Amino acid sequence: MSAPDAQGASDKYCAYCSDSDGNLKSREEAVSGLAAFLDARQKVGVAESRKRAKRYLTAMPARAHKADE
Repeated sequence: MSAPDAQGASDKYCAYCSDSDGNLKSREEAVSGLAAFLDARQKVGVAESRKRAKRYLTAMPARAHKADE
């Protein structure tokens, strides 16, 4: 990880995508967390934030296979 605060419990996933044991969070947990962050910053509403979060997460290698959902 390039940012020390983004380092998770595992070398495989960042702190935002992994749980305290270093395992990948569920897709719903990741979408919900990122959507909340986006809405707090961009003030676009829950539905739009979730849409943006899903789109963003498909760019992550661990989530790319879910691009069609």
